[in-house]
Amino acid sequence: MEAPHEPAPSAPSPIEPRPAKLGFALSRDQVSLTDLLSRASEAWSRDLGSWVLAMILYGLLGIGIPVVLNLVWGFVSAFQKSGADASAVFKAVDVIVQIVLYLVQMVIAGIFSLGLWAMAVRGLHGQRTTVGALFSQLSKIGKYIVQALVVSLGAVLILLPIVVIIWLVFIGPVDLETPMSEIIDDGGKPFAFASLLLLPLYVYIVSGISFIQAELAFNDDAGPIDAIIHSWRIARGKRWRIIGVGLLAILILGGSVMFCGVGLLFGAPLAMLLSGALYLGLRNGADVPRANTATTLGR
Repeated sequence: MEAPHEPAPSAPSPIEPRPAKLGFALSRDQVSLTDLLSRASEAWSRDLGSWVLAMILYGLLGIGIPVVLNLVWGFVSAFQKSGADASAVFKAVDVIVQIVLYLVQMVIAGIFSLGLWAMAVRGLHGQRTTVGALFSQLSKIGKYIVQALVVSLGAVLILLPIVVIIWLVFIGPVDLETPMSEIIDDGGKPFAFASLLLLPLYVYIVSGISFIQAELAFNDDAGPIDAIIHSWRIARGKRWRIIGVGLLAILILGGSVMFCGVGLLFGAPLAMLLSGALYLGLRNGADVPRANTATTLGR
């Protein structure tokens, strides 16, 4: 009697790759350092090539262009002053050029700062991160400049009373012939001591506005002042966590610099993604409006 034929074993079906998880599930009450590092390293390894290229572009354009422009104008200024005393016309031109160079630097800084944040939030949401995202925030450069000026004005308003008090108490009246070294000798130590006493206040303020650029990049509806207010609300009750993760990000950057600067191509993106993961986690559940993410996530 002939044995029944056993069915031939079917060929194993190919294993389909698991799709990337979209969205960012962490919330402000569930954020842990392990979760932040896990999500940051996952996004970092998935699009490492794009991040390295973005950092190269940042070095060449974001840092290189301002350096070259300042060197060229510095050479022109030195050549002008070497022949004879600078004329009043040249002094006026020099002021105008310095203002233009400052604005150019702010525009370039805005392009790359907001662009890197956009790359970070895209990657942390599981979306593919390309270098094109680096230039997705060009429409917000005006917001970035206004925000930077507001923050600078705030810093001046905080430091000005301290400077005035130290000037009146320790330096006293001066004239145009008073050497700057004498002013520094009289007011340097008191100012350093006052700054040390007020360091907790500075840390409190800085941790509260640490996400102003991230909010500007992530939320298309946020204006420059809105982003500052939202960042302050996001940081409410979570400042120690912000300080701790910030110190870890600084350590990552510091360790990257030790590798002849080349390590920054890899360490800087990881530090950015770690900070971005903290921002997204703390934003989920914070007292802030729902974000309009059309330019970052496409929705």
